[in-house]
Amino acid sequence: MRMKNRQISLSNDYKLMIIDDDASLIDSVSSFLVRNGYDIRGIINPVDGLEVLRNEKYNLLILDYFMSPIKGDDFVSRLRQFDRDLYVILLTGHKDLAPPLATIRALDIQAYCEKSHRLDQLLLLIESGTKSISQMGRITNYRDSLNHILSVLPAINQYKPLEDKLQSVLTQITALTQRGDAYALIDGFGEAERVIYKGVGIYDMPLEKLPETQKATLMEEASRAKAGRGARWTDNGVTFPIIGIDNLYEGVIHIAGKIEDDSRYLLEIFIVQVAVVIQNTFLHDKLAIAYSNLKSSYVETIEALRLAVDAKDIYTRGHSDRVSMYTQLIGAKLGMSQDKLEDLRIGGLFHDIGKIGIGDDILLKNTKLTDQEFMQIKEHPTKGALILSAISSFERIRHIVSSHHERIDGKGYPSGLNGDQIPLDAKIVCVADAFDAMTSDRHYRSKFTRSAAVEQLKLHSGTQFDNDIAECFIAIIEDDSEEIRAIYGYE
Repeated sequence: MRMKNRQISLSNDYKLMIIDDDASLIDSVSSFLVRNGYDIRGIINPVDGLEVLRNEKYNLLILDYFMSPIKGDDFVSRLRQFDRDLYVILLTGHKDLAPPLATIRALDIQAYCEKSHRLDQLLLLIESGTKSISQMGRITNYRDSLNHILSVLPAINQYKPLEDKLQSVLTQITALTQRGDAYALIDGFGEAERVIYKGVGIYDMPLEKLPETQKATLMEEASRAKAGRGARWTDNGVTFPIIGIDNLYEGVIHIAGKIEDDSRYLLEIFIVQVAVVIQNTFLHDKLAIAYSNLKSSYVETIEALRLAVDAKDIYTRGHSDRVSMYTQLIGAKLGMSQDKLEDLRIGGLFHDIGKIGIGDDILLKNTKLTDQEFMQIKEHPTKGALILSAISSFERIRHIVSSHHERIDGKGYPSGLNGDQIPLDAKIVCVADAFDAMTSDRHYRSKFTRSAAVEQLKLHSGTQFDNDIAECFIAIIEDDSEEIRAIYGYE
């Protein structure tokens, strides 16, 4: 009795259809299959049946071969245009009248049998078909779940805090297992060897509350999982160990509740990928710290070199700082973003860094430079860009350093760029650099007055300087704000 009830329960999971132009056959087959627990619908007209199948989902089709106005093979050919998965059992009046085997294969007809008053053979084929459908469903679910795992991993692996990644991981785990209670705990992570915890469901709580909700047996399972380097499966859930290379960190992911067998393998695959994501995040953080330390050290070196350039000549001390501040005022008035303003600040500070490679006899010369000496001076933008190329974070300002002596008319150096070939921020530094140079004392001349320097900016707008940038800076100067007074240094 139990076996029969089990069979009926399984049968009710599937929707069957029979299409035959013999109404009496439909009645007898339908009555027989209903008694055996199947949900079946009979249709006499194959045209109507095709339309129903186009709009409704069925699992198995019993189909007569000789029908009017559509024969069985033609019917299946049309069916396969919109449904490749429907399981088809073909009925024939006589085995000699069955379609060729090649046709059956080409149309993905899974089985056929002869019509008979005894329906045992048909029942066996249906039972075999439903088992096959069940297996194919499991395979499809596995495939879809694997594809889902592969699709979500890139998003989880994006660079973001581990806390956010673990939250995404738990969301995917609960969807995969249909269990709503899980947590992830990683100990000894990162530079400060932090404890990182995330929980969902009953574990959605601060870390300090976790021991109050965990039974001693579950805590023991977590310890055993870490010690044994393997998952611990119980009726109460599963605990996976997460161990870093060289044991630099360790942790667990726990999912509460009984996990169905179909989900176990997929869950194990996902956890392996999660462990890789956590390891990559750990290594990325370590590299980021090392890179930050290297960058800080290099920036300090570059800053020391910049100050060394200023120290060479009392007349140019503070020049780079003032140029940096002027460029930020121009950029702000032009409505540039904070990132661009930061580029201008750094670019202004380091625009003359290449002069560290120019001899004092040339830099400090108080008479006219020879052509050869001037050629060496003209190399400082290229040398500066080369110095900054040693660290990638300076990539954003290298063009400022290399192009701040280019002119709109193409008569600048080192590349003779003109007009729009010159980057906007390099044009800004060019104007700020020229103004500060004109308003500072030099070995070979006294400084210009502010009004005289402004006249020079106007005179050379459109040739040496970008006209819009020159006009913007002149407006800033003539506005005579506290900021410009502080930079310029006049009362």
